[in-house]
Amino acid sequence: MFVAQLIALIDRVAPVALAEDWDNVGLIVGRHNRTVSRVLVALELRDDVLHEARERGSDAIIVHHPPIFPSVTALTDDGPAVELVLTAAEERIAVIAAHTNLDAAPGGLNDRMAQMLGLSATRPLAPSATDPAAGLGRVGSVAPLPLEELVHRVATAIPGAVTFAGDPGVHVSRVACCTGSGASMIPDAMAAEADVLVTSDLKHHDWDRGAGMPLICAPHAQVERLAMRAWFRDFERLLHAEGVEGTFAEVDTDPWQAVAR
Repeated sequence: MFVAQLIALIDRVAPVALAEDWDNVGLIVGRHNRTVSRVLVALELRDDVLHEARERGSDAIIVHHPPIFPSVTALTDDGPAVELVLTAAEERIAVIAAHTNLDAAPGGLNDRMAQMLGLSATRPLAPSATDPAAGLGRVGSVAPLPLEELVHRVATAIPGAVTFAGDPGVHVSRVACCTGSGASMIPDAMAAEADVLVTSDLKHHDWDRGAGMPLICAPHAQVERLAMRAWFRDFERLLHAEGVEGTFAEVDTDPWQAVAR
């Protein structure tokens, strides 16, 4: 398989057309005509990820978070993020980003998050103009339960610190979720008549924006890493059918740690 064919394979399951206009997806580093026999899939490009790719003899790395975002003016060793891209280029390791296109795609990260939370009858919170089955966020149903029980469900499914805002005893059944930093989806969750929104990177005043709708905040990297690992199980079969070995990165690149009490 060539890099160009790997890109086409990703596009089959996470079409570039689904990416947000501001995003930077597709081939970030590398040549389209390079041969690929081993692929490493990771949340993002870090020193440890690049080292793992090196150790495994990977020809390409598929990441969720684009390592060049939104743009750079020079490719030098002046900054750690750009230096990683430069090193990957020097070592002829292709880097491909599947970000909001993978979030939005049917079977992508938002669908995987909804499955982790036990949602049924899901649909996109913000449907794509080109595919109503695709789009950012998901909203679906659970059997009615108190908010505090849903919080415990989230905390059981997702490692790390989970926080929430709202009356612990209020009953919820219509649940919205969004991978990554989903505060911008609060109006969409309200329009979908969701009882609660589960997402990451929420701030103090997001509670005010939600006009009393309960919010559950889960660790960004942990949600996406779990969702991406679940997605990878299916993608690995597609790689195998093409004679390519796929591996999910062992290293956890989440920089945030909870204080032990």
